[in-house]
Amino acid sequence: MQKWGKNRNGSNRFRCKFCSASGTRKRSDLTQKYKKELFVKWLLGKDSLSEIAVKYNISIRTLNAWFKLSWYEEPLAKIGNIANKNLVIDGKVIDKNATVLVGTVNKKVVFWLFVQRESYATWKTFLSSFKHIPFAIVGDGQKGMSKAIREVFPRAIFQRCQFHVIKYCRLKLTQNPEALAAQELRSLAHQISKIKTKEQLRLWLSNYTIWLQDHLEFVKEKTYPENSFSPTGRQKWHYTHKNLHASYSHIKNAFPYLFRYLQHQRIPNTTNFVEGAINAPMQEKLRSHRGLKLPKRKILIAHFLSSKQ
Repeated sequence: MQKWGKNRNGSNRFRCKFCSASGTRKRSDLTQKYKKELFVKWLLGKDSLSEIAVKYNISIRTLNAWFKLSWYEEPLAKIGNIANKNLVIDGKVIDKNATVLVGTVNKKVVFWLFVQRESYATWKTFLSSFKHIPFAIVGDGQKGMSKAIREVFPRAIFQRCQFHVIKYCRLKLTQNPEALAAQELRSLAHQISKIKTKEQLRLWLSNYTIWLQDHLEFVKEKTYPENSFSPTGRQKWHYTHKNLHASYSHIKNAFPYLFRYLQHQRIPNTTNFVEGAINAPMQEKLRSHRGLKLPKRKILIAHFLSSKQ
């Protein structure tokens, strides 16, 4: 074969010396590569299917045919190096029975895993996938996360996300709580994120201790409904101020992991990066391609997270 000019599209033409047949050489591998790149560009970009069709002078039907195989190719997560680094983790619900667990280091995704829901077992599987030990782990502490971290990485420092603690208390105590105890606890909860030094922490602890002395009995008040008994014959009861007690318990349980960043300044005290730079744009992509069934939603999310690696 020898070069024999170019065709009208600009591609090189080749001619056989023996039979004089000529033609262009087609690279099916490159063709499929370019189609896949166009698929990812459409999936993660802002252009609609019709806009891309007009841009490349083809029909939407042809585009759908090109993209058909790409819907079955899910990008695999590459496990990043987390050795002696701060691992920020979070879970994002994408369907009734589907959640994606995401881990980031230095504002880059290092791993993700699709699971049915957040639980001790799923978080343990997620954390066990890493080959290195992180310096610290920052998370919201939901669904067995704390227990899984203690088992898989017992030496890593665990920092609870302060934003999630404040958000929970704000939700339970409402914007304008009536009880004085609820008003003061809501104020104390809002001050958590403003603590930057150990001196500020000592002041906050002093105010929190005063609050406990003044209102703990009120928080623990119980109500015994009439004619309400358990199968064993014991009278049923519930906390009179349910939301107030729930907020108090939430802060109490989170407290051991709430201010670890004060001892190590390099540790972030929230998972805001994952919420703002990963979860929010990921939700926006799902909204742009609304109507996709779960398998295709997973493909979209996998491509999005792969682009963040």
